[in-house]
Amino acid sequence: MEDSNWLFLWSLSTYGILFFFGASLASFYTTLGERILTFCYGKKRKEFSGFKRWNVIFTKPSHCPSCGHLVTKKHLTPIFGWFFTKGKCFQCKTELPKLYPLSEFLFGIVAIFIYFVSEDILGTITLLFLLGHLLISMMTDVAKFSLDYENLPFLVAFGFLSNYLLFGEVINLLTLWVFLGFFVFYFLIYLLFRGGTGLGDVLFSPIFAAIAGNPFWILYFNSSYLLAVGFSFLLRKKGEPLKGKKIPMGLYFSLGLFLTYFAKLLVHYYNWEGFSIYGTIE
Repeated sequence: MEDSNWLFLWSLSTYGILFFFGASLASFYTTLGERILTFCYGKKRKEFSGFKRWNVIFTKPSHCPSCGHLVTKKHLTPIFGWFFTKGKCFQCKTELPKLYPLSEFLFGIVAIFIYFVSEDILGTITLLFLLGHLLISMMTDVAKFSLDYENLPFLVAFGFLSNYLLFGEVINLLTLWVFLGFFVFYFLIYLLFRGGTGLGDVLFSPIFAAIAGNPFWILYFNSSYLLAVGFSFLLRKKGEPLKGKKIPMGLYFSLGLFLTYFAKLLVHYYNWEGFSIYGTIE
């Protein structure tokens, strides 16, 4: 009985630590995304360049983006910090984005889910880092219709590393074929239909598809466009047609890959009856 109680407490503490780690990581990446928007795309992009810019982005203490008031350690606490401040800066009373507590809570839950399914702590942490870089892609594309190319190497590294740790997948010829097929498809759209897709989409979507792997690139592709069409329809102004509407596809590509990983985890670790990882019905 004592052993079972000890194991229960150990499991509970592990999940608690993972939740806090996931929430803290979300806080870091949300702040990082906002700083990239400010110093790489916004009004402060000309103040710094090169290494100095990234030094400021990574080392400047947390502060209010409006007045520069430094955030106290208490208010930096994931999830609860936002409520301690009542969602406003203490100095200038500017409302702070709800994205902070929402993303922190979501990442905490996702961390628990990944570890609960996989029981792989290193794979869980690696996948959380990938999701953090996907969050940056979503933020920059929603705000500026731009995908940060300097973010791409991290997406590639954490994407394929998490595949190896969680699923035992390695880069092979099939991975390259998936990338090439998507690249040719989007490059032709880019050349033939100007304005139909951005140059960032031409590079990012093939890489996301390669990370998703075979046959999960099918789920990635379909979920991305179903989400794009669905949300664009729901969020459009009354009477506004969808044709010609500018859509931040980087947001939906990232969400599609996010959902694809959920499916890969369930298929790989729970071996759903009747479904083969190679895409055939048994």
